[in-house]
Amino acid sequence: MKDINLLLEKFKMNTGGGHSDAAFKAVINDIAKFYCDNFDLDSDEVAILLTDKDNMVMSFAYPEHLVNAGMIPVSSPDAFAARVYKMNRGMIENNFNQMKHLHLFEYIKGPNEKVRRIWKMMSAIIHAGDLKFGIIELSRKGDNADDAGEDFLPENLEFLEASIKEIAPYLRKVLPGDFRGQLR
Repeated sequence: MKDINLLLEKFKMNTGGGHSDAAFKAVINDIAKFYCDNFDLDSDEVAILLTDKDNMVMSFAYPEHLVNAGMIPVSSPDAFAARVYKMNRGMIENNFNQMKHLHLFEYIKGPNEKVRRIWKMMSAIIHAGDLKFGIIELSRKGDNADDAGEDFLPENLEFLEASIKEIAPYLRKVLPGDFRGQLR
């Protein structure tokens, strides 16, 4: 696994000034790149969803092609993201295509202008101190289950949860007070 310390040092330098649109976008992109590198994922296989100030809905902060695609109610019984957020714990689902979930966002074309189904999903809570403010999802996509690659393992979830816990305070520093899926 790629060392998180270099990323944290970069965040220390780049988040000292608090929120700015540029700092927020840079931190979000660096987080996504870190997980792409560690899990050999394409950029559209990382999703970062953040809650609004009332914790009623989650909106995509990453990937960029989903930022203005809509919101997921935290109360949704069908959304994997909402389930993880409400249960307040990470989850792995290596048969994601067989479970009940919102399919809507899977049909939005990604950077390569191709729709790829999600076959495997792993997700963890994003929280800093006492503030829970989102989730991160790592997925494996493909035309079929074999194309999606290897299963996520419990040790992968442990790494995701431990690393996002270290990253989250820096994301919180640059988090817009009114985030609602709009990046400028």
